[in-house]
Order: sequence, then C-alpha cells, then structure tokens
Amino acid sequence: MPFTLEDVRREYDRLDALCGVDTSRIPLAVSTRAKKRLGSCKYVGGTVAGVTISDFVLGAPEDVFYDTIRHEYAHALVKLRAPREKHGHDAVWKAACVEVGCAPARCCDASALPDLPPRREAPYRYRLRCLVCGAHWDYKRMTKALCLVARGGSRYCTCPRCRGHRFAAERL
Repeated sequence: MPFTLEDVRREYDRLDALCGVDTSRIPLAVSTRAKKRLGSCKYVGGTVAGVTISDFVLGAPEDVFYDTIRHEYAHALVKLRAPREKHGHDAVWKAACVEVGCAPARCCDASALPDLPPRREAPYRYRLRCLVCGAHWDYKRMTKALCLVARGGSRYCTCPRCRGHRFAAERL
C-alpha cells in the first residue's frame, strides 16, 4: 500500500499534539530525484522552510516510512524549539527522536528498502584538463568552471594538484 503526503501530514498533526508545536505551515514535498537520501528538512534562517520525502519512501514498508518521516519531524521539532541553534544529528536531536518515536540514528538500514529499478546514469559529456600536469575531471553538465575556461578565463582557476592556471575544456 503506497503512502501519500496526506499520510505524512496526518502523522505530523498527531506528533504536533504530542509535542506541543505547530508544523502545519511547513510545506511537505515528494522528491523524485533523490537517489541517496530518504528525506530532508531544509532551514532558512531560524525557521523550517520545508520537508522533502523521497518518492521510494512512500512505497517502502510501514516501519521505514514512519521512521523516515519521524526522523525529519525531529529535525523540524528541534529547529522550532531552538531557532537560532544548529543541532544536526547531535544529542538534542537524538532526544527529539526518542520523543517522537523514531530511531535516533543518522541513517536507516538500506536492506529494509524495496528494490528500486536501476536508474540510467547520464554519460560524462565534458572534460576539464590541466595543461600543466595533465590531470583531468569529467562532468555530466556544463559547470561554471567549464564555461569560464571555454571563454578563455582559465587564469581564474587553479589546479589542486600542481597549482597551475592553464586549462582546456573539451566535449567528450
């Protein structure tokens, strides 16, 4: 049974009553692009700007689903209680996890996730090469460094290996 954002909102409303905070104004979203994380809680200044849940969590087993959304809720809870402080995954956040009923761990067990269809990786299309030492870096997208070098501004870039300032941008 796949879960929905309404299920997430219902659980957040239940946790609001339990913890005495109001998360009803925090936007919830589903990410179809997240490949390595199950969710994220974004902050802007001293407030929570939004919670994003990866799409494969919505189809995950019930225990993984609830643990993930409670994990992100714990981040929001800590930020709402102490807006000026940064806690990440420290002891204050772990105490909030215990309060809301999720595992106080930074990562979940990947073996509990459903098998995902393999995603096709985009091929590398560009290469930035140092003309001094020959080191090179491959890119899938046109980056600022590639644009700068392509326009003749390689003197503003520095090779981390040899400290040289001469580069070539190539299309693969």
